[in-house]
Amino acid sequence: MTKPIKVAWVGGRGYHSSYGGVENAIRQLARATASMPDIDSWVTGRGQGLGFVERQESGLQLVEAPKWLGRMGQGLCTLGLLLYVLVRVRPDTLFLFASGPSLLSFLGRLFGARTVACLRAIDSQRDGWKGLNQQVLKLGEYSATRVAHQCTVNSLAMQRHFAAQGLETVYIPNGITPLEPDRPGFLAQKGLESGRFLLYAGRLDPVKRLDVLLAAHHSLPKESRLPLVVAGGKCKNRAYQAQLEAMAADDVHFLGHLGQQELSTLMRHCALFVLPSVLEGMSNSLLTAMGAGRCVLCADVPENADVVSGDPRVLFEADNVEALRGKLTEYLQHPPYRDEVALAMKTLSQQFSWQRSAHAFCQLAREGRGYE
Repeated sequence: MTKPIKVAWVGGRGYHSSYGGVENAIRQLARATASMPDIDSWVTGRGQGLGFVERQESGLQLVEAPKWLGRMGQGLCTLGLLLYVLVRVRPDTLFLFASGPSLLSFLGRLFGARTVACLRAIDSQRDGWKGLNQQVLKLGEYSATRVAHQCTVNSLAMQRHFAAQGLETVYIPNGITPLEPDRPGFLAQKGLESGRFLLYAGRLDPVKRLDVLLAAHHSLPKESRLPLVVAGGKCKNRAYQAQLEAMAADDVHFLGHLGQQELSTLMRHCALFVLPSVLEGMSNSLLTAMGAGRCVLCADVPENADVVSGDPRVLFEADNVEALRGKLTEYLQHPPYRDEVALAMKTLSQQFSWQRSAHAFCQLAREGRGYE
């Protein structure tokens, strides 16, 4: 009997981490492979022990870095985990997620692993990265498309971006993460009513343009606007964090970083999900909102437009406060119209599946071993 193909998923903070899109994607993809008899999945991340720990969970192999290594930063932690996996696990295929980890593609090739770089956005274009950090990310994207055996992207816009440079990539979209059950009493605890609040869920990063949403929300008539819930962790840029807090109206709820159950509760009960971000790969939160049957509004950057099939009802001009204000007013004044658009987004979301995406990733691993 042929041995299962060892596949390592590297680049996230851990199987149970809800830090961001990379962690969610790795968790969902690896979880989907647990039922594939020819795939042996290994997931790396930070741990709490004194040394590296290997353990099994839900049909997966987890590799956790020592606590002291995690404290040295995500870059060094990823490097340490990668070297451990290459030496100890000897994977057949290595999936390196995001621009930074893709810089290490040469190590995968050096150790004989089929190396697949998995870009989730063009990270070097983020507002927060300047100077040396930005150059490192650019080098990571160069490595992903020219050093790794293959490079995957999760948006058609990214595929077009690299195709214009004569570079071939494999498009594998994100799937939709199912919502967890409501956390009992959570809405009441936060002073919220079902169907009576707007939701933003994402990092407080300048590129996410929460400031645009706060300005549009603040400009709405107080008597007719709904409260805005901001679900996202602290911003690394303290000046931007202070700017956001100063812009917020008195009915904006900054809830900080939330667990999956709390976030699912908000997603299921919001009146409208808003994504003002101008730099995305394929937004997990946008897909989740669509899959949950929520009405959505998103900036008209190509990555978002591709997800919603260019539907003008849910797109507004990026960085345009007045355009967003107009869309918010339209939806708040016409709930039946909002419900109609929500149903259309729910139907559209059915084309996205983590199971299908996992099969596409694993097919790359099979082809690397010579299977069809």
